[in-house]
Amino acid sequence: MKSSYNPIFRLCNFCLQSAFAKSFIVLTFLFLSTLSITFAQGGLQIYSRLRVQKGDTENAQVIVLKNGSRIASYQPGRGGKVDVKLEFDADYTLSFEKKDYVTKKININTRVPSDFPRNTQNIIDFEVELEPQTDLSAIKSYDNPVAKIRFDARLDDFDYDTDYTASFQKQVREEEKRLAEEVRQKEIQQEKQRIAEEAEKRRQEEEARKKAAEEARKAELERQKQEAEQRRLAEEARRKAEEEARQAELERQRKEAEARALAEAKAKEEERKRQEELKRQEEEKRRIAEEARRKAEEEARQAEQERIRQEAEQRRLAEEAQRKAEEEAYQAELDRLRKEADAKALAEAVAKEEERKRLEEIKRQEDEKRRIAEEARRKAEEEARLVEQERVRQEAEQRRLAEEERRKAEEEARQAELELQRKEAEARALTDAKLREEELKKAQEERERAAAQAKRIAEEEARQKEEARKLEEERIRQETERIRKREEEMRKQLLEEQRQREEELKQQANLQKQRAMAERSANRGTPIPTEDLNERYDSERTVEKIQLHKILLTRTVINIDGVITFYTRVEHDNGSIYHFKNGEFITAWQYREETKR
Repeated sequence: MKSSYNPIFRLCNFCLQSAFAKSFIVLTFLFLSTLSITFAQGGLQIYSRLRVQKGDTENAQVIVLKNGSRIASYQPGRGGKVDVKLEFDADYTLSFEKKDYVTKKININTRVPSDFPRNTQNIIDFEVELEPQTDLSAIKSYDNPVAKIRFDARLDDFDYDTDYTASFQKQVREEEKRLAEEVRQKEIQQEKQRIAEEAEKRRQEEEARKKAAEEARKAELERQKQEAEQRRLAEEARRKAEEEARQAELERQRKEAEARALAEAKAKEEERKRQEELKRQEEEKRRIAEEARRKAEEEARQAEQERIRQEAEQRRLAEEAQRKAEEEAYQAELDRLRKEADAKALAEAVAKEEERKRLEEIKRQEDEKRRIAEEARRKAEEEARLVEQERVRQEAEQRRLAEEERRKAEEEARQAELELQRKEAEARALTDAKLREEELKKAQEERERAAAQAKRIAEEEARQKEEARKLEEERIRQETERIRKREEEMRKQLLEEQRQREEELKQQANLQKQRAMAERSANRGTPIPTEDLNERYDSERTVEKIQLHKILLTRTVINIDGVITFYTRVEHDNGSIYHFKNGEFITAWQYREETKR
């Protein structure tokens, strides 16, 4: 490529056109001759331009090597221009470099035939573009020159070595193809890792949710336990105050009775003491029964508690009124007997015996009424407990259905996400195909001779991309099916675990019901004529421990003169403890007090 630029001719043309041409020629002749000699030295003038993708030419340089030795380096000028003049008969390499960018080299062989005019100046220009090394699909480095320029004898001028260029471009395409395959494999591995991480994340979230639910359940149990303990302490304090008041009242009555009975005979004094002892025992029995009844009422639902409390209060008032009436009648009878003691000793004894029988009959009838009322109350509590158990079961079923709906929604969202990813992958593949097609068209316009080869390469790449896309779709489909099957197995496993837990709860409930029914058969402390029970629990106190699944039962059997009473302590593995007497709920304090003997 011979240059059409000659500064000598341009300057002469300017001078001839000037009005002072003739006078100026003589003055500038020597200068023009010197300049002409300088340009006539000959060589290959390089006009290059450096372009930097996603950056500028700052800190870039062009290193010139002559026959393998570095001779100079240049900094790109404005617009990335780099002008270098090379001498003939040498092998040059121009290395275009910048940090974090792919270095590119241009080999220029300036050897010319011996008959080539050495005083002529030849010009060649080209443009070099550097790509950043952060692009995963780009080649990291070029070991060989990206192009070669040498003297072409057919053209009698310098030109590109097209055979080398075609071979180098083929190597570049193969390298890019290899890198693209590596990137695709890496993306596949990343996708697998992402799916595994998402599955692990879902598993951790599920574990965290279960843990939070368990902690909330334990906190609720602890709160209920604390509330029950507070209620128990408050009730004990109230009962203690009532007991102290009652004892004070009894003490007052006792002192008054002692003062009134000083004048009575020794026989009457002994009878009075015996009657008071019987009365105290009856009062103690009624107090214990009343405490057990009140504690059982407090453990029921709040609305039921309020109703039972009111009923208990009414019964208590009625009993107190009845006891007061009995006490007044008793006191009146004692006064009457004291006045008639001297005259009617025998009649008084007969009357007292009849009165005692009558009182015992009245007491027996009252005890029977209380027993019937207690059985009715226990039946109502059992019905309430069954209703509560059914409500708990329904709530568990509702939670299970809600959990299934949530998992179904998550599965649909995950399927939608996979579908979106698949469409995005197809869109990226189509975009890449379009970009490559445009690059191929541009290359066809620049190099018509390589059009057929470029087309075959593009078709082959498109076919491989299509095959890769199909393989990727198949992989995603298989992965999706695998995840669906795994989640289905997890769902079945959770349902099976829930079914087993419900079955265990049912078995525990049935076992407790059977034991409660068995303990109720003891008739709440009444004499039991069954010989095997008397033989088994022949001692006054018998302790049995039974280990069930997640439950420890401690049974204490008290046998006093053939009257058997069953006390049961139920300890769950979650820390909750319950106490029963003949199948009925009692407080821990009552359990400890009555089993100390």
